[in-house]
Amino acid sequence: MLPDIHCPTIKLGKRSIVVFPYWIGLLILGLLFGLVGAFIVLRDGLHVTGLSNAIPWGLWISIDLSAIAMGGSAFVFGVIVYILRIKRFEAIGKLAVLLGFLGYSTAGMVLLFDLGRPLRFWHPVVYWQPHSLLWEVTMCVVLYLSVLMAELLPIVLEHPLFKTHPWLTRYKALGSLMERAHSFAHSLHKAGPVLAVAGLTLSLLHQASLGATYSVLAGRGIWFNQSAPVQFVFSAMSGGIALLFITSVFVFRVMRPGTVSDSAIYDVARLTGGITLLLTYLRVWDWAVTNYYSFDREVFLQTQILDTIAPYSLTFWLGQALLPVIAGSVLLAAKSIKNFRYLMLAAVIPILAAIITRWNYNFAGLIASISYDPFTPGIILNSYTPTWVEFSVGTLVICYWLLAFSLAARYLPFSSGHDHH
Repeated sequence: MLPDIHCPTIKLGKRSIVVFPYWIGLLILGLLFGLVGAFIVLRDGLHVTGLSNAIPWGLWISIDLSAIAMGGSAFVFGVIVYILRIKRFEAIGKLAVLLGFLGYSTAGMVLLFDLGRPLRFWHPVVYWQPHSLLWEVTMCVVLYLSVLMAELLPIVLEHPLFKTHPWLTRYKALGSLMERAHSFAHSLHKAGPVLAVAGLTLSLLHQASLGATYSVLAGRGIWFNQSAPVQFVFSAMSGGIALLFITSVFVFRVMRPGTVSDSAIYDVARLTGGITLLLTYLRVWDWAVTNYYSFDREVFLQTQILDTIAPYSLTFWLGQALLPVIAGSVLLAAKSIKNFRYLMLAAVIPILAAIITRWNYNFAGLIASISYDPFTPGIILNSYTPTWVEFSVGTLVICYWLLAFSLAARYLPFSSGHDHH
């Protein structure tokens, strides 16, 4: 049986009200609102959005890239648990797999609407374009999502519902089917190291290629740099592990106290802090190379134009440089601070920094871009405002993530039921 799970409650006078059913109801309302926008997009196409030929990527692609980044802890802890064999992180590794699956499935849902021709989602798998970075990203995401499903299936089947339910003995066919499913899940569990290596390889490939997609666009000026692939990898690790730390505190201290030691959770925070500080160091050097050591006038003009229409430089210095240094230092000293509230507040900053990075790449590269005239290059200023339909679809996928995580946190068994691990 599952251990006792403590759901958060709110006290109103002398009554304690369980928040969980009301929270689920709120998320279902968000899903219904999102389905309205999803229906309009599938019926009328992309012209109901604020996207255009000049700005083909907007709010949706930012959610997509951010969701992928938030799943960055899965490949890191796959290596920690299955390759390095640090078993005290096994329960946390299962939570990382869940976050990875939710992140990549959310990204797939967003792309279904962002494609414009959703019924052709299978084309990259059949019609290969090996010279395209986006095709390589697509194939890696599809394959890695399959790996995450293979890693998540044994976790789901550990639930007592699939082992001790009366129907399994009453209906022999169902019992036989579940025996085969458990046997298959056991085989997948034994193949954990192979899946971890495959997940690490696929993740590094497509995370780096996402950054390389921008760095090869010479006409985009401000983001034409060689460190973008590395920054995207470390950004996903920083934001993804920060989210894993926050959810670990919620799942393993609030809902299932005693499942994981505080020391292991502190180590997750320290890992987040170290990677965040390393990433910030790379970002500052990248800024210096692009802006200080470069004499490219177009880059300077791009930055000036972006600062006139949005707080571009402020989001960089505050959201990607100063605050991450503070948050990284706090998280790195987690075992000395020993205050989960302060540490969770600090862990929010790497998550926001990862989201800001992806938004700035889209915003800077498309809003203020350099013309492709080699003789008289100029700065082209475009405009983009998301419509309510885009916010509706965004609400749909975010509520899906929150709903799936909430149900998993409530019902999935994260503690190992195998003594021979």
